Amino acid sequence: MAITVELAARVIVTAACLSQLAAGVAVFIRERADSRPAPTERAKGPIAVVNYAGIAFFILVGLAVAITGSGALTSVAEPLGDALRIAGILVLWVAGLLAVWGIRTMGRHLVSPAEVRPDTELVTTGPFGLVRHPMYLSILLLWAGGALALLGWVLAVGFVLLVPAFYLRARTEEGLLTRHFGDAYTAYAARVPMLLPGLRRGLGRQR
Repeated sequence: MAITVELAARVIVTAACLSQLAAGVAVFIRERADSRPAPTERAKGPIAVVNYAGIAFFILVGLAVAITGSGALTSVAEPLGDALRIAGILVLWVAGLLAVWGIRTMGRHLVSPAEVRPDTELVTTGPFGLVRHPMYLSILLLWAGGALALLGWVLAVGFVLLVPAFYLRARTEEGLLTRHFGDAYTAYAARVPMLLPGLRRGLGRQR
């Protein structure tokens, strides 16, 4: 059974990586053809590209580990290996569903950079009613799911490093949104947690 579960995990992680690549290209093309007004404010610097790096490196590292099988923690292959791989596959499905849900909910307001435009609307429905940054959470879940599914220590390290990076990216974006929406965003942040569903803390206190 171990070989079957491992093979399934490698196939699913490969599919997840290719799906991310296709989605990224589609979003890039759509943003280039977008006729919306120019941004009034946009974050700059290393933190502003965390989401790009998170997706790009997941594709590269995930594909490398899934195809070659290198970097697996074989010491936990028995007796926990199959259970961890299956848990990882489930986490990957959750990540994919969350990303699709978030993209559909955002619609034309979905943008890759941390920015605000004159016509930016505050979206609080769908997954944005569960957490303020479901798209960032979906990327973190990809790394966590990939690490479990492949028992990959490189993916596990990447996940640990990306958690604080995405927290800083989220805080940077929330500064833009607070300046743009004022009390409306402050009230939203007070009732919806940042990244962990069910952890209700206001803006500036979410961890």
